Amino acid sequence: MSDPSDLLEEIAAAEDAFSHASGRPRFEPNLNSGPDADESEVQIQKACRLLSLAHEIDDLGEYYGSILEHSFIVIEHTLQGYLLAVTGTDPTELRDHDSPYEFAKGQVPLEDDTIESLKRLYDARRTTHYYGTTVTTADQAERMRTVATLVHEHIVTFDSELEQFCLC
Repeated sequence: MSDPSDLLEEIAAAEDAFSHASGRPRFEPNLNSGPDADESEVQIQKACRLLSLAHEIDDLGEYYGSILEHSFIVIEHTLQGYLLAVTGTDPTELRDHDSPYEFAKGQVPLEDDTIESLKRLYDARRTTHYYGTTVTTADQAERMRTVATLVHEHIVTFDSELEQFCLC
């Protein structure tokens, strides 16, 4: 059996896109894609864009799973942005979904119990939604979007540098 040629061509095209082989890239608007981009700046800006989408997605329909996914990613990017900007955490140590929560304890402007609650939500709810047969409800999506919004607002406004990076 051989794989479809159109699939193989698109995989090659995707690889080329990641290496910018087809000319000048068109980056996502409002994200600093320049060589001067600070890693914390980009993380905060990604969180802002995802949070904006999590709020706008209601206009498209009832995509509760997407709202849930985006909300968890907003929290993760916000924690990463703070850790990179304020604590000097090595970015390579934040390359999995659990490490931002672990590194955040005692370092971000949230109580450790709150961070642990966020991590438990991630571990128990996001994981079962993503890998299991759990279907997200409207109430779950709305509550997680609110949690993500409050986490982002609190952490970003706690530090003037992060506030400057914020697109919200």
